[in-house]
Amino acid sequence: MKKALFFDIDGTLMYGELGENIIPEDVKTQLKRLKKLGHAIFIASGRPLAFLSRQIIDLDFDGFVLCNGGHVEVDHHLIYEKPIPYQDVLALKNMLDSVNCEYDFETATDCYIDRKFKKFDDFFRQCDINGDKLLYDFDLEDVMKRTLKIEINAIDCKEEIERYIHNKFRYDSHGTQNSFEICSIEVSKAKGIEKVLAYLDIPVENCYAFGDGVNDLEMIEYAGHGIAMKNAVESLKAVADEVIGDVKENGLGEYLKTIQ
Repeated sequence: MKKALFFDIDGTLMYGELGENIIPEDVKTQLKRLKKLGHAIFIASGRPLAFLSRQIIDLDFDGFVLCNGGHVEVDHHLIYEKPIPYQDVLALKNMLDSVNCEYDFETATDCYIDRKFKKFDDFFRQCDINGDKLLYDFDLEDVMKRTLKIEINAIDCKEEIERYIHNKFRYDSHGTQNSFEICSIEVSKAKGIEKVLAYLDIPVENCYAFGDGVNDLEMIEYAGHGIAMKNAVESLKAVADEVIGDVKENGLGEYLKTIQ
């Protein structure tokens, strides 16, 4: 019976530093094999579509659960989208401006950054993303109404920002622990996966989800087969059905060989 497999990106599908991310060749081989068997493969990531690199696009995934479940595509068709409410985006923007914090707005198609946010822009330019999707000239009101995710560089104001966003948004602190990814409080990767399974009429028992981070918790618990990487956070390992090898040791590729 057809299976659906969902992969987090950083720390699961690939590893590395900034622009030097690597997808093991064995993982690529196994993904192609699974597609030939008739199974469906999906990305399930906090990243927006604009931040999917060419090496990910070239693997010909059947769809994407992005922005932590705020944007869901199957075969290039948008089947679900959950923007952050405009008033919440506006209020957060005003708060961030008051503490001189750099941030961006991420929609289903692009990433928008104020030209004055040089440090944030320089950081994104080092990452393994599509730089053509970083835009600087835009209609602010229009973009805020379409925003699925906001990323924040909170170097000097982390505690103040976390107090403000707590219980208002879904958020994840990552990287240097000075950054936040913020989405609508109503989204999760699990909800996005649920939309895909309903669309494809695949039972949850035939769903595999692979992850390593805190934002993977719900999908690992929801999937019929919730798989955590050896390098995952301990809270994810605690709820996973299985823990497989480290991403740097081809743990994912070895496990995928067992799926028929």
